[in-house]
Amino acid sequence: MRMAVSSDGKEISRSKIIPTPPDFDQGIQAFKQIAYKLANGQNFKGVAGGIAGPLDSEKTMLISSPHISGWVQKPLKITLEKIFKCKVFLENDTALVGLGEAVRGAGVGYSIVAYLGIGTGIGGARIVKGKIDENALGFEPGHQIIVPDGNICNCKGKGHLEAYVGGLYIEKIYGQKAENITDPKIWDEITKYLAVGLANTIVHWSPHIIILGGSVMKSIPLSPLYKHLLQALTIFPNPPKVKQATLGQAAGFYGALTFLPSS
Repeated sequence: MRMAVSSDGKEISRSKIIPTPPDFDQGIQAFKQIAYKLANGQNFKGVAGGIAGPLDSEKTMLISSPHISGWVQKPLKITLEKIFKCKVFLENDTALVGLGEAVRGAGVGYSIVAYLGIGTGIGGARIVKGKIDENALGFEPGHQIIVPDGNICNCKGKGHLEAYVGGLYIEKIYGQKAENITDPKIWDEITKYLAVGLANTIVHWSPHIIILGGSVMKSIPLSPLYKHLLQALTIFPNPPKVKQATLGQAAGFYGALTFLPSS
């Protein structure tokens, strides 16, 4: 869990990162204690944040997650509003990271931004004119099917992009953590799968730029990735730019600040 407070609504004043407790109640208690300590006696005017997975239509709780099942169907929004005595605004965590990159990072100056976070799993979002694009179910680009009847994903689906490029699955497939893999043939194979996922993302979302973040992207150079993308994306002669994210762990904080209504 990454937590931060802002005194002016524009910049981060103080922050702290801890392992996410798998139990909802324990997580809430940890969040409460740390947030009040970071606030240093100041009252909360608003809370905005993200959680890993799709939310219900009212954005009040997590409805599905292969990674933090203990938080699913828990009254997150209501609980936080009782604790902090202010309005709470929730979104998918990767969507907020993408929003932060769009308004303060690599996406500055681009109207339509596609962000994909390639970490343990894969998440992402479409950002249009500095706002998370409207959607009915949420964005889950990591669960697009790239290999029919392929590798099994933690969500029980088969052949998803995440099951070939996500860090958890790379370790399962190749027997070692992504950061320890040095064989260029392995990375070329992973890069080809990612290029297919990016081609699908482009034909569906039509962005001006794709921004890639997350721990796995530290091992994937953009030049060969773009080469594979050009081979996969035959319908558009001029694909959008592809850039690495620039804000690191601060991206979600800036996304949350942007997501929080100024009023």
